[in-house]
Amino acid sequence: MKLQTSVHDLLFDVDHVPIEAVVGSNGSTRRINIPGKKALVNKLTGLVLGVVSRDYRVVTNQEAVNLARDVCEKAFPGLSSVEWEAKRAAAPRTLSYAFIDLMHKTHVLNYWDSEIKKDDPFTPFLRVANSFNGARALRFDIGFMRKHCSNGVIFEEEVATIKASHSKEALAQLKIEITSRSLPQMWDEFSKFLTSVRSIGMTTDQSTLALNTVLRLPAAKCDDKPTRREGLQVLTDDFAARLGGYLKELGSNAYAVFNTLTDIAARPPDSPLFQKDRDTIEKRSGRWLKELARHSQTAGFDLNGWIPAWEAGLAGRSIPGRN
Repeated sequence: MKLQTSVHDLLFDVDHVPIEAVVGSNGSTRRINIPGKKALVNKLTGLVLGVVSRDYRVVTNQEAVNLARDVCEKAFPGLSSVEWEAKRAAAPRTLSYAFIDLMHKTHVLNYWDSEIKKDDPFTPFLRVANSFNGARALRFDIGFMRKHCSNGVIFEEEVATIKASHSKEALAQLKIEITSRSLPQMWDEFSKFLTSVRSIGMTTDQSTLALNTVLRLPAAKCDDKPTRREGLQVLTDDFAARLGGYLKELGSNAYAVFNTLTDIAARPPDSPLFQKDRDTIEKRSGRWLKELARHSQTAGFDLNGWIPAWEAGLAGRSIPGRN
């Protein structure tokens, strides 16, 4: 389970330690070196971060942030790279991997809705993912955040890719290839996307179904113990209250669902029945809403059929009698 943490807590140095096996026989022990492997240790705490191959090239979180600034400079040439600041972070208790968000200090994009007649400010951010156990590639995603440092969504995944593995030779010749469109292009797409989802009317029941679908909420079972039943009810009440607040503020539409999802991502409930992290929720929410905006424009679109079809992996194809 990932916890929200400070960026400063993740900017530690890393030690490389050889691994030995302790073998016991006839009351005595001996140490055997394990070739080709090493342990990565947090210098600050002395705790093991992960076990990797001997030629694995470690990228510290500080190095990853520096690379993220390079990505910002290449992806957004109109904005100074020094204006991007590492502001938010999330990592598991082991700190074996981390997500760090860089946000522009001053750049704000205003989405204007002619019907509601009010500004809706968003700030772009770049998320860098880094790991010390070889399980996650170094990658960068672009998102937009409503109400600076509040609710956000990953809109453009893998905006940049590292054209190298975590090997010493490859990273010595590190090249960053930008795969995204320009920020004005992405913002244009994002604002059109917001207009589209705001125009999609959704009842409270449809909105609740959408939340359950995107969040993959656990379902109640007939043999549930009282503690699980109570825990599920607490989650249901929590999400219903958040949804109700956004429906009142923004109207009964998909935009209210969007904001409820990103609110839950930014402030997840403290429950053992809800083990979803911000990164997962924001990416799933971004995919769901982009696809909803696209499919809602097709003739004969049926929202009641589309929502469960999306979770079943069918939303991207034509469903007879539905869309």
